[in-house]
Amino acid sequence: MLWVVIGLMAGTGSVVPANARTTELPGGKANWMVSVGGLNTAQTNNYANWTRLGWYIFATDGTVETRWWSWNLKDEPMRVDSGVTGDCGGDVPNCGIQTLASFKQAPAGGFRGTYRYAAGGRLVIDWTADGNGNPRPSALTENWKVDPVDGGKLARISSDGYFGDYGPVTVPTGFSNYSATFGIGYGSNAPISAGNKVDIPTLRSSYGQTPFTGTFVTANNGGVRREGSGVATGYGSWLKCEGSDCVGLRQKNTGCRCGTSPNVDRIRYLANLAPARNNAYTYWCECLAQGKPCYRANNHVQSLLQIIDDDRKLQGWVGVETSTSVNPTTLQPDHDFGNAYWAVLDMVAPGIR
Repeated sequence: MLWVVIGLMAGTGSVVPANARTTELPGGKANWMVSVGGLNTAQTNNYANWTRLGWYIFATDGTVETRWWSWNLKDEPMRVDSGVTGDCGGDVPNCGIQTLASFKQAPAGGFRGTYRYAAGGRLVIDWTADGNGNPRPSALTENWKVDPVDGGKLARISSDGYFGDYGPVTVPTGFSNYSATFGIGYGSNAPISAGNKVDIPTLRSSYGQTPFTGTFVTANNGGVRREGSGVATGYGSWLKCEGSDCVGLRQKNTGCRCGTSPNVDRIRYLANLAPARNNAYTYWCECLAQGKPCYRANNHVQSLLQIIDDDRKLQGWVGVETSTSVNPTTLQPDHDFGNAYWAVLDMVAPGIR
């Protein structure tokens, strides 16, 4: 029922009384896919990193709501089988595709609040209540830069410091009055509903040559880095799974290194998940599997939400990585927070990078 209600909300917008003050929607867009993270150096937050993924829905009466999934590094959330099997054939191993258990369900978290604009057109959001409308003791405030992209069919919000050169990042201040340090989001007026989602066959046939790549801001080994996300290989060249809604790729000659192993290939999967715009994305260095077809220990696990523009066209994903470090033998958390990967990311089409 939640997804139906959200689809109706996003499709119709809020009814504003004739005498009410109207607030301009950010970039003219109501419905946003947004990734936010509290990513910092171990020296600053003692590995208290977290990520949040969901959507923001803006109304012209100056109010905004969000529903989200969130994960905390120190909770050590575990990988689970998504229920989708990567039976792609060819040179891609037949493996169950992993995700986080909560990402297979409707989002449990939420906020309500208001938005306004500061100097230079900055978008300021004040989250003043939880998802049920219960007031917070104090507002959680976020400050976003707003940019039109995709010829005006999308808009983008980003935190200061999200974009930049690859390599170590000095964590910026000023994005929020709480522990959120990085964020990225894309908005349009396409409803947030399962009917506005691209399935895997359409991804391969209609977007097969599009290289979806972007920015990956990650906390790992006690520091924060900015790297590239995605692969500059269109999904049309990935192998389609036989029994499930997914694709797989053997990415050859990568930077993978496992001791003296000559195998430097990386295995990747992208899978469709219910509900709404959810996709699961996983990958690992094949040499880590030590001769087994599937790697179940410290593979990268990313949760993605599709970016759909005003023309109902896919323009990529926003997402998070929540890869807990586990013992390769027992597959249980090893409490090595430095070797976990917690990240905020986007993977987008060339026209909006």
